[in-house]
Amino acid sequence: MKKLLTLISIATLISCSSSEKNDYQTSKKVIVAGKIDSINTKQLDVKLYINRLGHDQLEVYTKADSLGNFHASFETYTPTDVWLDYKMNVLVLVHPGDSIYVKFNGKPRRRPEILKSIEFSGDAAKINQDAAKFQFMYFSNPLYNDWDAKEKAKKDYDLEQYVMYLDSLKQKIDYLYADFVNEVNPNKEVQIWAKTFIEQDYYNALSWYPSDHMRANNLKGNEWSVPDSYYNSLLSRLPITQDMFISGYALSGFINRFHYNYSRRQIWNDEQNKQYKTPEGYIVAPSEIMDSLVVYGIIKNTPDTLLRQMVLTELFNQQFDKSELSLFENYRHIVDKYIKEPFLLEPLIESYNQIKNRIENPELATNAYLEKLENSSANQIFESILNKNKGKVIYLDCWATWCGPCKAEMPRSKRLMEEMKEQNVEFVFLCIDSEEKLWKPNIAEFQIGGQHYYLNKEQSTDLRKAFEVQGIPHYFLINKEGIIVEKGSHLRPDNVKEKIEKLLEE
Repeated sequence: MKKLLTLISIATLISCSSSEKNDYQTSKKVIVAGKIDSINTKQLDVKLYINRLGHDQLEVYTKADSLGNFHASFETYTPTDVWLDYKMNVLVLVHPGDSIYVKFNGKPRRRPEILKSIEFSGDAAKINQDAAKFQFMYFSNPLYNDWDAKEKAKKDYDLEQYVMYLDSLKQKIDYLYADFVNEVNPNKEVQIWAKTFIEQDYYNALSWYPSDHMRANNLKGNEWSVPDSYYNSLLSRLPITQDMFISGYALSGFINRFHYNYSRRQIWNDEQNKQYKTPEGYIVAPSEIMDSLVVYGIIKNTPDTLLRQMVLTELFNQQFDKSELSLFENYRHIVDKYIKEPFLLEPLIESYNQIKNRIENPELATNAYLEKLENSSANQIFESILNKNKGKVIYLDCWATWCGPCKAEMPRSKRLMEEMKEQNVEFVFLCIDSEEKLWKPNIAEFQIGGQHYYLNKEQSTDLRKAFEVQGIPHYFLINKEGIIVEKGSHLRPDNVKEKIEKLLEE
């Protein structure tokens, strides 16, 4: 332990790469380019997932050429880490204005093997090489990959035992971090990134234990719970500082955990708000009361200024994901008063304006085939789809305007449609359990073609019952004979191309 404290003390003395505080007033372009050695020419997709505090990940897609060369760019206000994804993802650290070149072996599927081969040049080369060494140490360690032990702890340990487990987890985190600092001697920025990243293991385990323990043991909310003070450990990460922005992935996770496990829990544990809590632990209140309690409760129960802005930004963005604007409009005075950072405020306002414009002026993709089916059962809807597409393979997507995971898959469906546009396959989209006024604006957002159907409430219920659609997104693969050969949430656009091609060959 003495060795550990000495190492951490030395680490704090290493200077930052830049001593200036950045106000992050404007976004700047970042370029990530590189070369994938031994690339599979049948697998050329390269993806970047840019972690943005308070906002959804920004997804950027590109294709490598046959030699493995790729190039992508995006805008960012702040330093952050970015998931670079080819077969398996690794984190790359970027700053506004960076131009980064990365080279790695495209054969391995395991993250540590990719990290062993990775080489950086251009801007931020040294910090990324050091960050790759940290990732190799972390992803090769039981702290990350011993899934059986983690699941066993969540299921079998009572609260006292699990708190002891968390203490041991924190000790292992400290030791791994100290080993990294001792072996690699990274600069302060990489130290802060690595420490923020690895400590999120502790906060994740803390936050997920209650719900995971109940689920694993089939317990209900009125049968078991943790004390109100349990989540107070989340306060130990405060204050949030600008230096931590570089660890966007971990910090985004912490924002969400604090939002739901601390701020909201404090709201419903407030004596005057307990009237809205059922014995089973559910919250039942009129929407206008719920909105007020949540907005002002976040302000009251998030003591850190930066974190409060991020949690509020996340709250409004979650409504935007459902194409809901009323919360933002009703509490615009709160936005103006409390969300001051441009990297939070500017994208938030931009998202609002884009969604509002789509709702008021829906411009649909010219090749989209839209049809609203009225007075039809789910079976009749399917009959119509099958008749319209006789002799073709059909890839059918059940989605909703409020479903974030559904909408996240739309750009991937659009790419798949483009890749297979000359083939005998049709892409059909069934919008269920949604407000009709938000249907076309959501399609307009993605400018996605294919055949689109809106199902009203009764039709949606029929579809769910007839075809056992429990959750969405939900997909169907239908062969040329009109037979459903497979269905389920696992048939995502990124995973289904080979199955479609097999049906096309039949």
